Amino acid sequence: MTRRDLLRSGTAAAILSPLAAAPGPQNLSYPLREIQGSLTPPDLFFVRDHFSEPELSLETWQLRIEGRVTHPRQLSFSDLLELPTKRIEAVLECSGNGTHGSAAGNAKWEGVPISFLFESAGLSHDAAFVALEGADTGRLGQNSSSFPYTQIVPLEKCLDAASLIAFKMNDLFLPRRNGFPARALFPGWYAMDSVKWLRRMVVLGRGDRHASFVDSGMDRLYNRVRLGANGMETRRLSAIQVKSAIAWPPDKMRLAAGFYEVWGFAWTGRESVREVAVSLNGGRGWEPANLQSSPAPYGWVRWRYKWTATPGEYSLMSRATDSQGNQQPLERDTARKDGYELNWCAPLSCSVR
Repeated sequence: MTRRDLLRSGTAAAILSPLAAAPGPQNLSYPLREIQGSLTPPDLFFVRDHFSEPELSLETWQLRIEGRVTHPRQLSFSDLLELPTKRIEAVLECSGNGTHGSAAGNAKWEGVPISFLFESAGLSHDAAFVALEGADTGRLGQNSSSFPYTQIVPLEKCLDAASLIAFKMNDLFLPRRNGFPARALFPGWYAMDSVKWLRRMVVLGRGDRHASFVDSGMDRLYNRVRLGANGMETRRLSAIQVKSAIAWPPDKMRLAAGFYEVWGFAWTGRESVREVAVSLNGGRGWEPANLQSSPAPYGWVRWRYKWTATPGEYSLMSRATDSQGNQQPLERDTARKDGYELNWCAPLSCSVR
């Protein structure tokens, strides 16, 4: 039985039928301390929606590839399943994730390389960007028109071997709230570009204007804004900045004197995490933590630090360094005027009695 035959069977339809859509946009995060291993279970994976979940059916869902291509394509879900696939472990992180890291998750993803789809579609010589359009539609502002959620990604990133149209997460089909039936996945980049409920990919030239992106106001979001010598400097967000987060103990924890394990996760963009250090005194002194797995590009690493806690007041911090020597800053760049890339070493307070 082929994958197409499986999808047409009544059994598969029952397994893959999505649940009822949520009534409105969801904004869900879960404490990192609830994650038992290195992978984030689907029911603990964070959710950030701009608009309400769309009503989708496997029978009618299609992915269109058009724009500056020689052979526009239209793929059903069964078509997608019959194409060559790739698996990769990678972190997704919301670009506005707080310093303590709850809007981030690590999973094993499976899908079709975007480069394979574009190879068969035939890219024009002047192709430079790709507009990725989701099935979710809404208004970013009260007075704006309704548009589908859209992001524009450089063609170079789309052709990266790690970039996928993903339909599985931790060996299961995507949960509806995480993009069922298929989403874009750009490992190493912030999650806003990994468009959920993907239905359309439009290849653009350098001068092409995409209405869903510009007229909706999306071009004014997800920008790094910094006050420089010549005024405000604006640049589109892309690669995830090196970061670590303490999963345990939580902030304002009260403990009895004794032996404890401080632990958490660390991640970065395309590189891998080289080391994690822990401070008990607000950054005045640092001690190395143990990495509990071999660091690899795109995924996160779990770390731990054995602490002999004596009575006192403590300010706990963790600090990650990646394979290129990039290190978490101790404080926010004061020239930044946006609310993204919140990766500085924020302290947690802990009282020991």
